[in-house]
Amino acid sequence: MNRIEVVCVVLLDKTGRALIAQRRSAIANGIWEFPGGKVEAGESKEAACIREIREELGVEIVVDGFLCEFDDNGFDPIVHVSAYRGHIVSGSICFHAHHQGKWVSMEELSDYHFQAADEALLTLLRHQANKKTFHC
Repeated sequence: MNRIEVVCVVLLDKTGRALIAQRRSAIANGIWEFPGGKVEAGESKEAACIREIREELGVEIVVDGFLCEFDDNGFDPIVHVSAYRGHIVSGSICFHAHHQGKWVSMEELSDYHFQAADEALLTLLRHQANKKTFHC
């Protein structure tokens, strides 16, 4: 089974809001997502998070931990997504690969249109915000 390894990062600010970004691409243009991208050959997933956020947003981050992983079967090959939590340590956000971005609370995430495969991650984040146990 062919699959592409992808990472995304839930960047949190000091108030617990997450940065979401609206895709600017031929695939799923206008859909909201957590920034990230493909893992390059020989690259760790954590290193891919740091590189992708630097490329897409122009900021430096620290990866704080692993959240979950899931498959997006809406593509061929399948996209295997590993989600991480992180925070910005330097730089100013500039959206190079997105139309726009917003800092939103966990409760506000449901107000935005994400890909169906992201629902497991969104549910996890909502449960964590409510201090409930849930795993992707």
